[in-house]
Amino acid sequence: MAISRSPSFTVPAVAEKSFDSVWVRNINIHCPQLNAEGNNEGNINIELMPYDATEGSEAIHFTIDNEGVEYINVPNRANGRKTFWECVNEVPEVAAAMEAIVAAVGPLKTWAETAPVVEAAPAEAAPAEAAPAEEEAPAEEEAPAEEEAPAEEAPAEEDPE
Repeated sequence: MAISRSPSFTVPAVAEKSFDSVWVRNINIHCPQLNAEGNNEGNINIELMPYDATEGSEAIHFTIDNEGVEYINVPNRANGRKTFWECVNEVPEVAAAMEAIVAAVGPLKTWAETAPVVEAAPAEAAPAEAAPAEEEAPAEEEAPAEEEAPAEEAPAEEDPE
């Protein structure tokens, strides 16, 4: 049932735009089994967005309804389609990509677990130079503290509590 509206809603015109490439927005690879005869568990899901690769006006086309998005799905079971491991075994580029991903895991793990290097600002250099002088001051304070014997009396006061 339509209801009249006042004022009318107008959608502004949008200029047509062409996208000559695709942007890989999402890759999901699941391989719970070894690459062995009879194994067909595993899948690859890839989501490709329209992309304008024109230098200086690079852009990814995003819409709420995923207009223009392409999906590549290699299923995790034989259902009349080729399986994950058939894909790896029959497409050399996919096999090379899998090898590259596996080879990258160790370095990626190391990189992810390494804290970022924070460079000291030039203003912080001056206090760092003053730090050795500060370190000498506590050493001088330690000597008088050792000479004072009443430090043992403090625990005696704590015992009655």
